[in-house]
Amino acid sequence: MKKSWIFWSLVFGTSTALGAPVASGTSQASNEVMASEQSRVSALQRSDLNALDRIMADDVTYVHASGKVDTKKSYLDAIRSGQLHYISWQSKNLQVRVMGDSAVINGEYAVRVTDARVQPTPFDINILILTMYARRDGRWQQIAWQSTRDTTTSPAK
Repeated sequence: MKKSWIFWSLVFGTSTALGAPVASGTSQASNEVMASEQSRVSALQRSDLNALDRIMADDVTYVHASGKVDTKKSYLDAIRSGQLHYISWQSKNLQVRVMGDSAVINGEYAVRVTDARVQPTPFDINILILTMYARRDGRWQQIAWQSTRDTTTSPAK
């Protein structure tokens, strides 16, 4: 029983930080995954489609807090067309867990965004996230994203 508890504590243990994202543990893989996530957020704020194309896997599933589901193509097309424009992303608390060639990041972001598919004006939203990365061809790629509105901290619409 004790061995099982230790195993699950290591697999699902978390590290908490306010502000900058942190990797739980100090493994090189954890740091690489978090660097990929930071690059993704930076690319979103700059609408850098080339960087996003490299970071997002072709088969990514992207579920927004609004319930909208995007493929890689529909997501990048929305950014390209200007329908979707991220103004800022601020991590509030992120943890990463690496399991071989897979990694999960969970936590929170405060986001300012214009998404004409949801409403025409910019809005602020605090989201709880779960995203998955896989090591493919020697790099970490995002393969799934799921977010939900944090109703305890998001401004009312």
